[in-house]
Amino acid sequence: MKRNLLQASVSCSRLPNKREYLFFFIWSLIFSLSSCSNGETEHTKIKLTEKPVKISSVKNISGFFGDRMKVNRDQYLKNFPIDKYVDFIVKREHTEWNWTKAEQHGKWLESAYLSAIQAEDQQLLAKAQTILDRIIDSQEESGYVGATSKSFRTPERPVRGMDPYELYFVFHAFITVYEETGNEKALVAVEKLADYFLEYFGPDKLGFWPSDLRYPQNKHKKLAGTSQSAGHSVHYSWEGTLLADPVARLYELTGKEKYLDWSKWVVSNIDKWSGWDSFSRLDSVADGKLGVGELQPYVHSHAFHMNFMGFLRLYLITGDTTLLRKVKGAWDDIRERQMYITGGVSVAEHYELGYVKPLSGNIVETCATMSWMQLTQMLLEITGDVKYADAIERLMINHVFAAQDIDEGLCRYHTAPNGTKPAGFFHGPDCCTASGHRIISLIPTFAYAENGSAFFINQYLESEYEGKDLQFTIETKYPESENIKLTITTEKPVKKDLLLRIPSWCKHPIVKVKGKEINDIKPGSYLTLSNKWMKHDVIDITFPMEEKWIKRENHSEYSMYYLPGGEHMYKETATDRIPSAFTRGPLVYAVDMVWNPQLEEDNINLENDLRINTSEHPTMESKPDNKMLGPVYEAKATYKGKDVKVNLTPFANIGQWYRKDGPKPDKHSKAYSYGIWLYDTSFNK
Repeated sequence: MKRNLLQASVSCSRLPNKREYLFFFIWSLIFSLSSCSNGETEHTKIKLTEKPVKISSVKNISGFFGDRMKVNRDQYLKNFPIDKYVDFIVKREHTEWNWTKAEQHGKWLESAYLSAIQAEDQQLLAKAQTILDRIIDSQEESGYVGATSKSFRTPERPVRGMDPYELYFVFHAFITVYEETGNEKALVAVEKLADYFLEYFGPDKLGFWPSDLRYPQNKHKKLAGTSQSAGHSVHYSWEGTLLADPVARLYELTGKEKYLDWSKWVVSNIDKWSGWDSFSRLDSVADGKLGVGELQPYVHSHAFHMNFMGFLRLYLITGDTTLLRKVKGAWDDIRERQMYITGGVSVAEHYELGYVKPLSGNIVETCATMSWMQLTQMLLEITGDVKYADAIERLMINHVFAAQDIDEGLCRYHTAPNGTKPAGFFHGPDCCTASGHRIISLIPTFAYAENGSAFFINQYLESEYEGKDLQFTIETKYPESENIKLTITTEKPVKKDLLLRIPSWCKHPIVKVKGKEINDIKPGSYLTLSNKWMKHDVIDITFPMEEKWIKRENHSEYSMYYLPGGEHMYKETATDRIPSAFTRGPLVYAVDMVWNPQLEEDNINLENDLRINTSEHPTMESKPDNKMLGPVYEAKATYKGKDVKVNLTPFANIGQWYRKDGPKPDKHSKAYSYGIWLYDTSFNK
């Protein structure tokens, strides 16, 4: 049996000394190299095409992404008042519907462990260990470890409606801690938590019904309100059935059939509980006959993603290809119809019909960003299809950090392509503030993967990789720069097939190995470099980036209406006023008034008052701030009919919500406007 040396060597009543830290970091490295917890175990029938490397092997991430990850770690995770929210869990007096307090501990715990291990941050790791112990020590003998009062829970009502959603992240946090550190207490705790649900939910027991209606009376009924066991009723049971994912993950880890049987039971009942045959009708989505937005009256994007990950785990375990087909079909439909130019998804937290994607308002929820990235990464690991890595790159480069406040690391609830700031950066803590720091902590796990002698390089982060038999450094300012230099640092020669992702957007990639150029490189594929690699071998990669204006496809005018529960929905009206966006390779640009003080008005109406000259190519300019992601361009425009020049900056920078040479606006104000999609000078008001 593995023993949690990290826990055994450090007392929670004091901070460990440097010698102890060195000991458990060395132990953690040894454990990570020997562990098989990379998404594939002896209990899975299907083997991954790409097995993610341990997060501890990805080191010294620098540049723009490293700086923003440091903000996430040092400003958000370390300063977040996690003890307050653990107190809330430990007291266990919660009876209200509100979920924002009770989902903080699970997301924070997983984020803190991943970030601390990756960065070898001793202070954060010690804090995470203390928080873990507090949470586990509060766990009831029954296994319950949520916030709901014991007096509220009965055998007929063993959970509060939002418990499954909140505890989904506690499940994953416990499993991640065990996989990364070998902490046996975490494994025992997660099994007890799973057994709590198995005790009350299952065949001839309770189910995840979204309302008081039962089958078949619930067939095609439009719901509102809340569920006793499955979150919001308008999510039609999917906010309860999402637990199939972590419980299936627990089976992958332990091989205990009861967890597999339970997860299969949950999925097999989605059609009945939802009342809309939503699970079965995913086949029609895969056939191209139906859009995801048509599956039920309100399709919650984040909940769908979490369920889809459960389907993929069951596919890996059982080999049932129908599950993979359903998820791949849904992903393709979302990418085609409902993914924004930045890679972000979700319209007011759901998927709309057809191509309805408004530009402003409650658009691109950070929770959906998190689960969309994880779902996409799972599909990449299973299939090895570069299109998934391309989608992750687009989202990571544009939208993930656009949602993050540069000072405190808080993430917005929604980050619309066109909007205002700083409104939305300062709120919560809620679901999206927690999801934002979780996805940023997970980013290093998306970079590299392996399979036998094959090593996959999916994301080009300025970093070092230190594996068991392969080590290298990547020097780059990508995507600001087109150039990437990979240098082998392995002491002993190593025979490896390095598979470089060649982005589909890059028409003329250039790769040189030890100075010799490679021919016939195909965009949207992996370039396989088979070699016996020696120390100091260099691979030079150039991804030339095309600069261009893009007209928005399937653009309409949008008007909002509401479902009975208050959920925002949209109708569209045809228009011949089509906006444009400027792009450079995978980078998407915006007019951001923080970087345009020359217009002498900060919260301008971009749609009415600004017109961009898209017939002339913008010129590259010096960055106004070295901390920002570049490059920056200057474009010709008219403002209220007057000729002006405006700066175009990568959308990822909109987390800068004030001008450094001026006073900060009120944190909740709409002081500065920004917009990706802009109207041409040929349009009138």
